[in-house]
Amino acid sequence: MKKTITLAMLSALILTGCIKKDYMDYPPQPNESEEAIANFEQRYGVKIDSNQDWNSTVSSEVKITANANLNDIVKVQILTESPFLNNEAKVLNEAQVQKGATVKLTYSIPNIYKQLIAACIDSKGVYFIQVFNVGQESVSFPQANASSRRAAKSEAPTFDKIKLGAPQKSLNTQRTESSDAKYDAWNNSNWSDQMWAPVDQDFDNGWRMDICVENGIKINNRGVIFRDGIPDFAEGELENVKAILNVFLQKYASADKKIKKNNLPAIRNSAYFKTDNNYFETDGNPVTLIPIQAFTDDFKQNHIYYYYFRPEDIPSGMSEVDYIKQLPKYKAIQVERIQTTVEKNDSAIYHRREFLLPFYEEAPFKGEVKASATFPAGYKIGFLNQKCQNGTDISNNKYGCTYGDGRLNEEVNHFGDFKKAMDKSLGGETNEGMTYTDPRIATFTANGKTYMCFEEGVDCNFTDMVIEVGGGLIQIDEEPQPEAEAYTMCFEDRPQTADYDMNDVVLRTTRLGEDKIQLSIIACGAYDAIVLGGIQGSEEKGFNGKEVHELFGYRYDQKVFINTEKNAAYIEPVTEIVTVEKNLSMDDFLKSIYIENRTTGKTIRVPEKGEAPNAIILPINFRYPLERKSITDAYPDFLNWAVNMNANKDWYLYWEEDFVYLDKFSNQ
Repeated sequence: MKKTITLAMLSALILTGCIKKDYMDYPPQPNESEEAIANFEQRYGVKIDSNQDWNSTVSSEVKITANANLNDIVKVQILTESPFLNNEAKVLNEAQVQKGATVKLTYSIPNIYKQLIAACIDSKGVYFIQVFNVGQESVSFPQANASSRRAAKSEAPTFDKIKLGAPQKSLNTQRTESSDAKYDAWNNSNWSDQMWAPVDQDFDNGWRMDICVENGIKINNRGVIFRDGIPDFAEGELENVKAILNVFLQKYASADKKIKKNNLPAIRNSAYFKTDNNYFETDGNPVTLIPIQAFTDDFKQNHIYYYYFRPEDIPSGMSEVDYIKQLPKYKAIQVERIQTTVEKNDSAIYHRREFLLPFYEEAPFKGEVKASATFPAGYKIGFLNQKCQNGTDISNNKYGCTYGDGRLNEEVNHFGDFKKAMDKSLGGETNEGMTYTDPRIATFTANGKTYMCFEEGVDCNFTDMVIEVGGGLIQIDEEPQPEAEAYTMCFEDRPQTADYDMNDVVLRTTRLGEDKIQLSIIACGAYDAIVLGGIQGSEEKGFNGKEVHELFGYRYDQKVFINTEKNAAYIEPVTEIVTVEKNLSMDDFLKSIYIENRTTGKTIRVPEKGEAPNAIILPINFRYPLERKSITDAYPDFLNWAVNMNANKDWYLYWEEDFVYLDKFSNQ
């Protein structure tokens, strides 16, 4: 329990004066570390690791060469994660630079990080990233194969006709035509489309036909056109792809792989992810796709199709949705033909086969149809996955057509297992799940390449298939806006009798640039007169030497707790901008800060090794404990870390919700 100021102490303060200029006359006093250690060890019945310094950060520096494949470069950053469709990515440091320049940046990170992201940003806000290892001396950006354009017109196969096999009605059309009540969602839905695919044919320029085989039987109406031997990932590019997918497209939310991750909230940040706007526009080149991953048990049932149209071709009086529902759909990829079960289980990333999407110049029919390997410019092109075994088993609850255009998912999202991905408020089984008209293909651009990510069924992780756009489609760049990483410093005001709720003074910092740090006081759970000191650099307002309560507009003897009680009114933090040396790490900046308890005459600063945790630094927006709730209650792994600094180093990532203070700046 916190100590309050006794009447005797209050009288003494009144006699000597309780305003800032008087209690600043007390000289700083060293920690009485032995008493503080004894208090901690007696309270918790453990012995502190003699090497424990209570610091969860690691600091280093790296030289970044701004040579990414962008037209211009105005800034470089160090990020915690890939910023693409990821609102958890945080900026650790940044500098204004010109293209080709090299700059050295310091950074402080959680001690559990092994890799970070360097980023170049152009004048439009477009990002190009490169993974690097913590402690790596320098980093530059991939140069070879950087363009997303792979299949030029000169590389396309030569043909003016394509032979098509007999079509099949789509699962949507078959269900629309059925009288079975099981398919009531399709009543009056106006689906009337057919699925088409080319049949066996020879091509030049390394392209060939791949014919579907199911159960040893050749099925001629499901062919696709592809080529092998395409350029591999550029040097360093594979690590970037892994970083993007491992953040944005994590499949599981738990280490035991029993809980699937919901990536939908992050995906909604994409400029592409709109109910009716998940389309590309053709640019006059061959349209090609390159699968890079299929992380699903059902990959053998997944068949990727495409369709295209010009808005001006829609008949007067017909809606765009109804027009699309009757358009022919053409086979692009059969996922089973590009990977193995072993690769699925290993979540393998590959880059081995490119698929060509022919443009059919006349309405399709069985036989030779006029076609071209190059798409005209100006067409809208959309994609879907028809999940099925043979295209005629409409009764299976796991089978259906899922589109990038969410308006076309209305029926399937009401059906069978697909409904499980809907939000619970709609009768589904997913928190923050889909609406009935959400897209089931997420599209995003990263490092000059565009990707489509498919959600085939019952959840919202969008990891089932990842396909790179090889060329032929106009690229719309993402413009991430990651926020600065926050760091937190928590103090106990009376080390010898500390209750370890770690909220007597709570500071939060973010870096605004190479030489600017924003310092905020966000909480004060002390009744004593507490003065800040040790702030390096040049301050705008001057927190150094100021009493914390007074900075919030209170006197310490009013006995006000600030942002530490669950049901109390939230008080806005007080903020200072500090100009520091460019090479000063956030860790070193915080380690220099201390508090003076003018009620007791004691000074509290970052402990030496083996001392009690009277000041700790956390490299995140730390959720500090509520008033009179011990940090060991709020963070069950903290005590294991206290007795062994190499155990539970990520203790601050696991908290008990009822014991921590949640403000609008807390990690979500």
